[in-house]
Amino acid sequence: MVTRSSWILYCCLALLALFWDSPVATAEDTGPKKPKKLKIQTTYEPASCHKKGAKKARKGDELNVIYSGAFYTDPDTIFDSNFAKKDPLKFILGIGKVMPGWDEGLTKMCVGERRKLIIPGDLTFNGEPAIYNIELKGLKRKAPSASPGKSEL
Repeated sequence: MVTRSSWILYCCLALLALFWDSPVATAEDTGPKKPKKLKIQTTYEPASCHKKGAKKARKGDELNVIYSGAFYTDPDTIFDSNFAKKDPLKFILGIGKVMPGWDEGLTKMCVGERRKLIIPGDLTFNGEPAIYNIELKGLKRKAPSASPGKSEL
């Protein structure tokens, strides 16, 4: 005969067996998965970008951009922006003055183009992934330097 205490023990063991292999949620499991590589989305591209000879950003060019940066884990929280000021940030592309995700993500961008960059932590300054919305307002091409070893006559 099964006693009441034995029946309770069987029920407890059955529940334990049922939930034994259930994964336990951790803090890292909540929220979106962190990006492993840079994702570049063109959100606006003016027709001038498709014209023959259109200038596209390359290493050494001076870029003027307006931008907003948000946390990847909380895209509604903007931590940095110059959109409201309408005062473009000026920097030289490809020489490490901005985070590696920008140096890579803004290459081949043309004036007036807008991009959304989803940057993994290894391409940011603080190691945390981020989302940037960037518009290229100006591009100044670096003048080609003279070849070394040639003298002027």
